[in-house]
Amino acid sequence: MHQWSFEILRQTTWDLWTLLCIAAVLILLSHAALRQRVALTRDIVGPILTIIATLGTILVLAVPVLRRPGVGLVWTFLLLSILSIVFYRALLDRLGQRRTGTLLAMRIAAIALLVPMLFEPVVRFVSTETPQRPVMLLVDDSGSMSVPDVQNGPTRLQSIWQALRPQLPRLSAHFIPRIFAFAADTKELDRADTLATLPADGKSTDLVSAVKTALTKTDRDDAILVLISDGIDNTSPDVVGSIAAMRRPVNTITVGSDQAESALLANVAVDDLSASDDFVVGHETTIKATIRSTALADRVVDVKLAEVNADGQPIDNITTQKLVLQPLPQGQIVSLKFKPAKVGVHRLAVWIDPIAGERTTADNRQELQGLALDPRIKVLYIEGRARPEYGSLSRSLNRDPNIELATLLRVQDQRFAAGGSVDGEAFKQMPTSLAEWKKFDVILLGDLDASFLTKAQQSQIEQTVKDGGALLMIGGQNTLGPGGYADTAIERALPVKVGPITSPQEKSEFVPRLTADGAAHPSMEGLSDWFGVENAPGTKPLPPLLGNVVVANAKPSAEVLAIHADRPGPDQKPQIVLAVEHYGKGRSAVFTVDTTYRWYLPLRGMGQDSPYNRLWGQLIRWLAGEDVRNRERGAGVEALLNKSTFQLGETVQVRAMVRDEKGDATRYAQVTVTLKSSKDDKPREQPMPPVESHTGMYSTEIGGQGNGLGNGDWTAEIVANKDGKLLGRQTVKFSILPPADEMLKIAANPKLMASIASATGGYSYPLSGLNDLVDALIRSDPTAGAQQERSVPLDNSVRVVMAAVGHPVNWPRRFDFPMQGAIIIGLLIAEWILRRRWQLT
Repeated sequence: MHQWSFEILRQTTWDLWTLLCIAAVLILLSHAALRQRVALTRDIVGPILTIIATLGTILVLAVPVLRRPGVGLVWTFLLLSILSIVFYRALLDRLGQRRTGTLLAMRIAAIALLVPMLFEPVVRFVSTETPQRPVMLLVDDSGSMSVPDVQNGPTRLQSIWQALRPQLPRLSAHFIPRIFAFAADTKELDRADTLATLPADGKSTDLVSAVKTALTKTDRDDAILVLISDGIDNTSPDVVGSIAAMRRPVNTITVGSDQAESALLANVAVDDLSASDDFVVGHETTIKATIRSTALADRVVDVKLAEVNADGQPIDNITTQKLVLQPLPQGQIVSLKFKPAKVGVHRLAVWIDPIAGERTTADNRQELQGLALDPRIKVLYIEGRARPEYGSLSRSLNRDPNIELATLLRVQDQRFAAGGSVDGEAFKQMPTSLAEWKKFDVILLGDLDASFLTKAQQSQIEQTVKDGGALLMIGGQNTLGPGGYADTAIERALPVKVGPITSPQEKSEFVPRLTADGAAHPSMEGLSDWFGVENAPGTKPLPPLLGNVVVANAKPSAEVLAIHADRPGPDQKPQIVLAVEHYGKGRSAVFTVDTTYRWYLPLRGMGQDSPYNRLWGQLIRWLAGEDVRNRERGAGVEALLNKSTFQLGETVQVRAMVRDEKGDATRYAQVTVTLKSSKDDKPREQPMPPVESHTGMYSTEIGGQGNGLGNGDWTAEIVANKDGKLLGRQTVKFSILPPADEMLKIAANPKLMASIASATGGYSYPLSGLNDLVDALIRSDPTAGAQQERSVPLDNSVRVVMAAVGHPVNWPRRFDFPMQGAIIIGLLIAEWILRRRWQLT
């Protein structure tokens, strides 16, 4: 960028040029009077020029605004030129136009060289170098920058813009300003005025990453770094050391008050949320919210709960509970109720609407995720006597998280000991009405003689099954035929004819064998290797059972799933071990053995994979109709996190509920989770093993300190496969925050900011000193926007010519006057020679 100016160094107001002009006018007037008196010619040009010269001189000298050196230079030249023209016009008749013009040109050239000597005019050229050096302005836009340090005043981020905006022209004149906004991540802003509307909602502050990122955005080693922040770094353990290790000066501007958290600053925050890991469809779940507040005592607020979509918008009714705020150190607990209507992941938000004058609204909301499952299967197990089968089976069912078990154990005559619960309430006595029987999904009858159930109760059980319930009768000494159930309402609901009371007990040891129907039945999934199928025995060894109850035959609508392959029954077919049937809207089953306890202890170490747990768990689930509900949902994956934000170093738990192609919850899928950070394109994959206590649930923990998950935004993609086929995939997102919550501490840390500047050799100022920092940066770099000035004196024609051709000279000024005078004398001598040659005096 170039600028030029014209100045006159010597002459001011009344000076030599004014006297020269007056003398020239007097000479012209004298010459005109003389010419008029002698009447040499009738030339009117001379008088007109004389009049113009006279009036012009009077005007220039009489009007103060015109009596200036610049005007004087021009008028002096014009006036002396007019004088020369008037005199040489008198010679036209004697010399002719050509010779007169030559002499006049030489005279005017001499005047043009002489007049600048009287005024010493100078042309100055000022050139400013185009800025090349970048200044990287790193502006903190984390949550703490949303805090106003004066109630109802501008936020810290707004204060930065108010201070920076008037400095941008100065910075642009000397540097190339580049503005970066940073919190957990760093991004460059396209326009400076974006700062005016930039939200301060970053979840953490990473000063080290901001400086490192800015350095990667420039290839100039002399780039200036200016870090503008409140200094609340909650990410790096050694901020000063890490930044100093980059070996670049960092200038700091501290924003905000360094006073500790003030009780005078109004604020309300949803500090924490807690709930059970899983929800139950149709049942209320309690969500507990911890509310903390300052400077708002006795203010009544609405604490709101709603299920929200991926954009955070409520998708259902909003639950509201009023709270009278109190500034308690431990916070206030608010309990809110949520009842999920369907199975799957539910995203919930708890929030308090912003209050006027709050220091920040970034902490007014929290979210959590929960998995809603079908209600637990309610099973009533009625046992006629304490026997090994009862002990093992009741323990197994009690340990199944998806089963709620109630028991009735006959202890003496008609007395039964009640245990367990139904719908969360203690179970106390034998049901006596249809409504009480219908509270249960599955009724399991053990070694119980029919005489312990009244005809009314038996009819109620049959009706329960017809209406959608389930009945399972297992083997024993006093059950099925030997228990007197022939021709009863109970038998009508069973898949077999139980036979007479004299039906025998088979005593031979055996391992049940699955039929073709049994191998394909969902209740027998995964048991073929243990039991075998048809004529092929199992490939995995099992302790043999000690016989079974012999039943007459299967009903036409029944499916026989398992048999005693070596012993024929009354119908000459292999004896029935397990048969199932659809009865009305419900289901029923008969399992004629009573020594499966022999599988319990030896295979207990296999957990839910043991054939004992699989057999009973899957059979109960099939009877309860879970296979139908699952089939309606189809194959898929339901992935969830118990929350969406984690502290740095906190364990991240990823869970997934997996369904196979039949829609059944399966524990035999291969499930992996792939984690990917927004800062790193390299994904990391790890397996998700099944949860022993929860069929179909898979879980993994990305554990605590040293887990390699840095702060920032993450995505977790869960993929489930079974038998080489994809069951489903789902992606969930979460964020990892530093150990301290961004809004936990809002007092600025000028000591840290000063230490950064000191350790790196930079300047450190408060925000009010931003102007001083800009001055210091300009002073420290004299080349930044430096101006180069060059003057060309016009009173020396040689200097002018050399400057015009691009080769300015720099000899001492004292040579200018003699040199210019010599040129003028040379012109005048040349003019005199020509006058002599042309015979002029």
